[in-house]
Amino acid sequence: MEIESKFLVLDEADFQALENLSRLASYSLSEAKIQLNEDIFFDTENRAIMASGYYLRDRKTYGEYGSWVTIKSLGGFEDGTHRREEYVSFLPEGVSVLECPDFRIRNMIFEFTAGLDLFPLLSLKQKRIIRQVKKGKKLVAEIYLDRVNLENKGREKQYNEFEVELKNEGSSEDLEIIRSFLLKHYNLAESPFSKFERAFLFMENLPEITFLSLRERAFCAQLAGQKNVYGKQAQILIGLDNGQTCKELSLLLKIPESKIKALRSEFKEKRLSIFSFTTYNEKEPEFYHLSETDFF
Repeated sequence: MEIESKFLVLDEADFQALENLSRLASYSLSEAKIQLNEDIFFDTENRAIMASGYYLRDRKTYGEYGSWVTIKSLGGFEDGTHRREEYVSFLPEGVSVLECPDFRIRNMIFEFTAGLDLFPLLSLKQKRIIRQVKKGKKLVAEIYLDRVNLENKGREKQYNEFEVELKNEGSSEDLEIIRSFLLKHYNLAESPFSKFERAFLFMENLPEITFLSLRERAFCAQLAGQKNVYGKQAQILIGLDNGQTCKELSLLLKIPESKIKALRSEFKEKRLSIFSFTTYNEKEPEFYHLSETDFF
């Protein structure tokens, strides 16, 4: 389990101040280590990994042999803290992520994709400054100060981020002390997104506040082509996520506006559990071929 707080650094002056930190609240800091990283994120064409609630990353650090493959869960942000499943393994040079030495990661990839081919979905580059955070001799956290670069179809975006990742000898109290200190002394904004999630929003040109989460959007995209009631429901939810009104969707899909409003309300309460025929972990669910009159 990865536990961390993440912040957008809003001012260059604050970035410089964080870069030159010697202490953090009552905690001591190690000497800085600098990394230049390139992250490549993989998924299937129908984004099966995202639909399962995870993402797959291969991180290469310049000047180092091999890379690190990671599977993390999406979401997990609450009350200023990110809590995510995380599985990490070293990947020797020239070895595919499908041949990862960690059998658990290999099995998870196959479970999510059902053997479908993986493709690079998106990538990002970052310059990272790393320091250890200690309380006496105890390693309580690591901090990462990142300059992140995104590119997609001729568009570019740069942003700065500061992360505090809790380590085994640290506690939630340590994280909260550091989090409160940072928010009090620097112009920071708490970030609810992982770098993957922020890069995906940029790639898809989506706003930060959306009707569907990324997992829900990928899940609905898989269903939208089904010629049954679930496919129609998924089309409605994707339409709402794209900013279409209930009235517009009613005219487009020839469904009463009242039914669309009812579905929207039910989804807000139950989220993906409205699709009762499956669970999030099933990769090849059985679709019940209902007629549209059964629901609409």
